[in-house]
Amino acid sequence: MSMISIRHLRKEYPNITPLKDVNTNINKGDVISVIGPSGTGKSTLLRCINRLETPTGGEIWIDGVNMCSPKANLPAMRRRMGMVFQNFNLFNHLTVVENLMCGPIDLLKRAVRKLMTARWSC
Repeated sequence: MSMISIRHLRKEYPNITPLKDVNTNINKGDVISVIGPSGTGKSTLLRCINRLETPTGGEIWIDGVNMCSPKANLPAMRRRMGMVFQNFNLFNHLTVVENLMCGPIDLLKRAVRKLMTARWSC
């Protein structure tokens, strides 16, 4: 089973359709890139996967959960994924690592001590 499976994904806006029949399977451990010129739907695709945008059609499955289903627990699923926005803002009074730790500490109630001893890599 794929970690992420996208079938016939479509996203339409009144004047443009950035996603037309997008299909892919992403397995655990795969490293992928979404590349292309400005306006081709890269951010729209990521926003649809996170369900920050509602797809016009198709299905998005993450670990066997249909993210397009009304029964999908979106907050629970979003806690398991991350997304860095194009126009992200960091807190100026914090270091990069402290900025990265804000989400897990504030939202997931992770212990600061555990995060400070974790191995950080890129």
